[in-house]
Amino acid sequence: MKFENLKEFIKNTKCSKSKIYRFYKKDEDLFAETKLKNGKRVFPCDHAKYFNSEVMFSENKILKKENHQMKNLLDCLVDRNSMPSVLYGMEWSLFITVAYRAERNKKSCFKQMHGLFEALILKYSGHSSFRMFFVTEAFTNRVGYHNHFVLHVENKKILEEITKDITTYFRYDRVDVEPYNRYEAGLFYISKGGLKNEDWDFLK
Repeated sequence: MKFENLKEFIKNTKCSKSKIYRFYKKDEDLFAETKLKNGKRVFPCDHAKYFNSEVMFSENKILKKENHQMKNLLDCLVDRNSMPSVLYGMEWSLFITVAYRAERNKKSCFKQMHGLFEALILKYSGHSSFRMFFVTEAFTNRVGYHNHFVLHVENKKILEEITKDITTYFRYDRVDVEPYNRYEAGLFYISKGGLKNEDWDFLK
C-alpha cells in the first residue's frame, strides 16, 4: 500500500486539512489504515477516492450491480437440480463474449458456436477434452445477436493457444476472452434470469 504525507494528500484530494481529519474522525476503521512515519501522519493513496463523489458514485453503481447479480445467482441455486445450479458447480477455464460484425440471427449464432467447438475438438483430439455452454442474446443497441460462452479446457497447458484459436476463428468480430471467475463471469450468464427466452446449448 502506497502512502502520502498530509501535504500530498491535500493536493490529491483537493480538501482542507480540517475536512480530512473530520472524515477520519467519523470512520475509525479507515483512520486505523493510516500510520505514523517519522512522527508524522501519512495516508493511503487509495483513500483519495473517498473524497471524490464521482468515483464513489461509480463504485456504488458497480456494487449495486454485483449485489443484484448475487441475488439472481442465489435464486438460481435454490434448486440444486436446475441447469444453472449444475453449470455453476462445474469447472470452467475461459469466459468469452463474441460481438459479431455481421447482423447474425439466432440460427447463425448457433452455428458459429457449434463450428468453433467442432474445430477445437478436431484440432486437439487426443490432447484435451472440452466442454462448452453458450447463450445467444440480442444486441440492445443494434440489430442482430451476440454470444456469451464458457469453455472448459482439460489441458491447462494449451489455454494460451486456445485463446489464440478463438480470436482467430472470430477474427472479423469483436472478441473478449477472460479467465473464468465464478464470482463474475459465472454470475453473468447463470444469473440473468436463468435460461429462459434465450437460445443456448451445452456441448461436450
